[in-house]
Amino acid sequence: MFNTLDRITELRTERGLSLYQLAKRSRIAQSTMSTWYAKDIEPPISMVERICDVFGITLSDFFSKNAGLTITRLEEMRNRAGLTREELAKQSGISVDCIMDFESRKRDLSRANYRVVKSMANVLGCTTEEIVDE
Repeated sequence: MFNTLDRITELRTERGLSLYQLAKRSRIAQSTMSTWYAKDIEPPISMVERICDVFGITLSDFFSKNAGLTITRLEEMRNRAGLTREELAKQSGISVDCIMDFESRKRDLSRANYRVVKSMANVLGCTTEEIVDE
């Protein structure tokens, strides 16, 4: 049986987001999310839609077992480097929101300004080609 809270946790941890960060970005009170988990309450679909927006996926992707599990090269290299989005942002001078948009595929990294891509690649100790998806 599909468990909405498990799926939220899976996608959240896959993307390196804390519950607080997800709550803030989805504009859902952290206390509301905490209550869902504490009382094992299914969140309303309107709230799931907000969460999907943060993850850069559709509701269909959310409820599909195989969707949304592939991470971007940028996220893979960031994880290998052992950096959070916040640490990458601080060291590269690129905003956390921008990095999140690239990692959730809301923005296409291959179309980003070269300086943006180069700055992140330098921090990650790789080439620009290694972080841009084909």
